[in-house]
Amino acid sequence: MDAYQHAYQLSAEQLIEKCAAGQLNLERVDLREAHLPFIQLEDIRLCWADLTSADLRAASLDNANLTGAMMWRANLQRASFRWANLHQAMMVRCTATGANFKGASLHRADLRLGNLRSASFVGADMRGAKLCYSDLREADLTGVNLTGADLTGANLLGARMEAACWQATILHRAQLDASFALDGALSRASTLIAV
Repeated sequence: MDAYQHAYQLSAEQLIEKCAAGQLNLERVDLREAHLPFIQLEDIRLCWADLTSADLRAASLDNANLTGAMMWRANLQRASFRWANLHQAMMVRCTATGANFKGASLHRADLRLGNLRSASFVGADMRGAKLCYSDLREADLTGVNLTGADLTGANLLGARMEAACWQATILHRAQLDASFALDGALSRASTLIAV
């Protein structure tokens, strides 16, 4: 069964009204192209919601549950997803420059072709995440678990990567700083490395 099959549409105004009334369980809601910059949605439940091309610039979704959410081409610049659950979220081609994913679960999330420049993923769970051809320049990946993640073609120049777990990580054609190889991280990652 299609996870988005029983979606119902809400306008940005209706969403704000529901949240103000304490209704935070909005699974499968259709918010495609919604204009929601700076909105405060902490602790909201948006599992399997459709946020395709939504504008969530500088929004706060700390502790939100966005399991399986569709966020293709969403604008997430400077948005906060601290400790949020983004398990299996579809975030292909999203723009999340300067966004904060500290402690978030991005297990098996799809961030291919994403603009994640200068985003913070400190302590995030990114096991099995797809980050192919994503822009991660100057991102903070300190303490991130990237076990089994696919970073094929990703740009990691200038990224902070101290204490990250690289077990079985695919780094084929990824752009890396020379210091990454010197600290032994390549030996802990996949052997699919192109120089």
